[in-house]
Amino acid sequence: MQFPVVWRRSAATFAAVTALILSGASAPAFAAQQPVKYVNLGDSYSAGWGSFAPTAVGNPGYLSPEYGGPTCLHGGPDDVTLFDQLHSVAPAGDYACAGALVGDPNSTAGVPAGGIPTIVQQAAEAFGDGALDSTTGLVTLTAGGNDVNFGQIIGACAADPSPTAVGCREAVAYGVQLANGVDVAGTVAKIRGYAANAKIAWLGYPQLFATAAESTTVIAGGGVMSAAAAAVFDKGTDQLNAVLAGKARSAGAQFVDVTPKFNGHEIGSLDSWFNLGQYTQFNFHPTADGYTQGYYPAMVSAIKPAQLVKG
Repeated sequence: MQFPVVWRRSAATFAAVTALILSGASAPAFAAQQPVKYVNLGDSYSAGWGSFAPTAVGNPGYLSPEYGGPTCLHGGPDDVTLFDQLHSVAPAGDYACAGALVGDPNSTAGVPAGGIPTIVQQAAEAFGDGALDSTTGLVTLTAGGNDVNFGQIIGACAADPSPTAVGCREAVAYGVQLANGVDVAGTVAKIRGYAANAKIAWLGYPQLFATAAESTTVIAGGGVMSAAAAAVFDKGTDQLNAVLAGKARSAGAQFVDVTPKFNGHEIGSLDSWFNLGQYTQFNFHPTADGYTQGYYPAMVSAIKPAQLVKG
């Protein structure tokens, strides 16, 4: 999907230049500021999957034309749409899809009809559209959660009533094992092959559940799972983030930790920023508040998009 580049020109600037021309004076030379060309890739967390849930009134979202499937539903407000409003950023395309895997960066297979593109396949599509190239200055993505079977781990932990959450611990441990095999380096290399000059920002995942030790807890784990299982699951999220962070940094990408921004807003808190309840397909994903007050400020603070602008 291509986003039009909106040029913003000040009326005062036009007036000043006109006055100089009419007076015969020479206009001072200056370099135009070029906003950074921006592309978004990733899974459901990057696609803003929960920001357009029915709880977000008047925000039905829209289908991405890249792949046409319902998993490529994008909406807002979320971190990507807020980046679109920055004068320093020129969005060139949003290719994120719910269910996307990091997958095998060495695979040359195309996206099957109705299938979900891997991160590398999203990047290839963006390259083919001209969104990813040598002029691209910023690429963001979340990925890795589907590779470790995030949803299945939630299910295993929710079904574990044991006092020490033994089953949940086993599921989380296996997920961390899978995380160690995620080829972040190969994926970053593929993206950089299309966009050699881009800053690549790999975003982390927030902790989902409030725990018994938090003052904001109404019901530990939001009633989804026991307090013990919720604590184990959150620790697993931290471990996943740590693995992804280490791999991303080793590959020359930036890792953006979003967990501090979500403190006090997990499921089970007084002011949760996550979908939970009757909106099954959006459950365990941030609401619009989670994106606009959690992901977005974390991204701006870490990435500093204004510093990527070229004169």
